[in-house]
Amino acid sequence: MEDLGREVENRTRVFDAVCKYQGLHLREISRTTGLSLNLVDYHLRYLEKRELVFSVQEGQFKRYFPKDRLGVGERKDIFCAPDKRLVGLLRQRIPFRIVVLLSKHDMRTHKELVEWLRRSPSTVSHHLEKLVVAGVVEEIPYGKGYRLANPAHTEMLLSYLVPHPSTLEEGFLEIWKDLHI
Repeated sequence: MEDLGREVENRTRVFDAVCKYQGLHLREISRTTGLSLNLVDYHLRYLEKRELVFSVQEGQFKRYFPKDRLGVGERKDIFCAPDKRLVGLLRQRIPFRIVVLLSKHDMRTHKELVEWLRRSPSTVSHHLEKLVVAGVVEEIPYGKGYRLANPAHTEMLLSYLVPHPSTLEEGFLEIWKDLHI
């Protein structure tokens, strides 16, 4: 009976993590819950089979979202189908930082993004290309820079996206380093 209680508790932890941090992948859910990868995978398969969660394949990652049950007034799935891909991009550190920077400023050049992100030009280009293909960012002709394609929609997504604790911690550490340079 104790094993059954622990199984339900672990499944609840996994489901709660999927609801709170929509768009996480398996390893992130494992870190969030403190459960092993195998155990999280087992519970995610169980929850998918019972249609409580569903996954969206994004390249090599499978990202998880809660599925609203019919007849239940409480909405757990807060993102529409096209936005789920964007949520997956925003869960990645560099694309998230690019989007946040572009939401604060109307436009930034590639050079400015490279300096701000402290990444190689090719890394920044790679992530910008992903954001352009997804329709989040648009390139301004003649090499003038980049801007958000639909700022209002992107900022709405950012407002609903609950940052993962590790993202917050990394962000704090980076700000702290910047203050002490």
